[in-house]
Amino acid sequence: MPESKMHVVIVGSRRQSSSNVPGADVPIQVGGSLAGLMHGIAVKRLGHDVTILEQHQSSTREGQAAGIVTMEHSQKFLDHHDLLKDQPYAVNCSSVQILDKNLKVKLEFQRPMLMSSWNVLYYRLRANFDGLASSYCTQTPAEPSHIGRAVYDQGKRVNNLYADKQKVQIEVEDLVNRSTSTISADQVIVADGSASQMRHLLQPQLKHSYAGYVAWRGTVMESSVSDETRNTFQNKTTLHATSGGYIALYTIPGENGSLEPGKRLLNYVWYTNMAADSAEFQQAMTDTAGRQHHHTLPIGKMRSQVWENQRKVAHEVLPQPFAELVDRTTQPFISAISDIEVSQAVFFGGKLLFVGDALVPFRPHVACSTNQAALNALLVEQWLAGKMTLASCERQVLDYANATRLRSVTWGCWYQVGYLSFFASKVRHLATLCGQSLRNGYIYLMG
Repeated sequence: MPESKMHVVIVGSRRQSSSNVPGADVPIQVGGSLAGLMHGIAVKRLGHDVTILEQHQSSTREGQAAGIVTMEHSQKFLDHHDLLKDQPYAVNCSSVQILDKNLKVKLEFQRPMLMSSWNVLYYRLRANFDGLASSYCTQTPAEPSHIGRAVYDQGKRVNNLYADKQKVQIEVEDLVNRSTSTISADQVIVADGSASQMRHLLQPQLKHSYAGYVAWRGTVMESSVSDETRNTFQNKTTLHATSGGYIALYTIPGENGSLEPGKRLLNYVWYTNMAADSAEFQQAMTDTAGRQHHHTLPIGKMRSQVWENQRKVAHEVLPQPFAELVDRTTQPFISAISDIEVSQAVFFGGKLLFVGDALVPFRPHVACSTNQAALNALLVEQWLAGKMTLASCERQVLDYANATRLRSVTWGCWYQVGYLSFFASKVRHLATLCGQSLRNGYIYLMG
């Protein structure tokens, strides 16, 4: 168990910090996006000092308006740690429907879900972490007196870290002042995202494996589409399968977190198969400056001809409401779907812990990235509070990560590849669950 008083430094999608604790020099490293903020809040509320190091040089952040499903662990984290109880953060989705090409409902089942967005959760977590006021959270919460100090240190990039006999040494670059420094940490938590540089540094043998398809993403304001389209998708998660792919859509909060009908956003993810060596894939992942991206080509970087071609495909293969959304998207982006397998979360004899997407990213079919971050934060909180061992924390972190990753692969196989690949993947998924159940002495159902 860590010492009773710590200074926690969060290194996530590019972050860092130092420590000054009476009687001990005990920083922990984590990260500065959603996973890092969740861990920072949990650790701060335990009374520890926390510094988040963020490469981005401004507190104003845009998460490409990406939709986020706030599942059970996310809701548990917010119920426990969010002090903005009177400010709703999600659209209530009543059910899931699957439509055929004629817009007839092939299948519908009741599954209430809370749909939010990266922007909404980022600013909400910032308000809880360091009191940042924004157009999303104009009022910041009053904190209890026993909490630790919280600092969100921007313009910092962690370039290297290594362990000596007692601590972890972190090499940090100040992107504003163009200077470098080294920080000592007793504990490091890494949350630097799906393309984690720290994962690559400490586990260079791990490689992303392209899954053979991409996800086109975009959002459109409800008021800008036809009544027919708006009524088709009204407060429901909607799916439509095509040959070699499918499209999924749901409603998320709009600008500044607005939940007012008409001002909300229709958010979609459209999966299409593309061979890695195809000209189509190379062109889709090359930005306006001619640079090819390996994971995500961000908003504002897609070449106009690439999107124009995809709009034409949409009108050829998608029902009209879906095609209308693609047609009206002005800020699309695209991600190449890939996999990576891990078997270790703790390094340096317990001094470093990977969490969230930095540990292992999932294919987006299961919408569990934020859910994983929340679960990890809750487990780390229990460990730091002395309610579980680090070994138990790591085991549960890895169990969830590996089972959910396989489930995401299984879903991808079902929609993108075919039945035989789906059944092979399902067998691996079930075998993993059975192994976890035998090891842990309980049944851990993941669906």
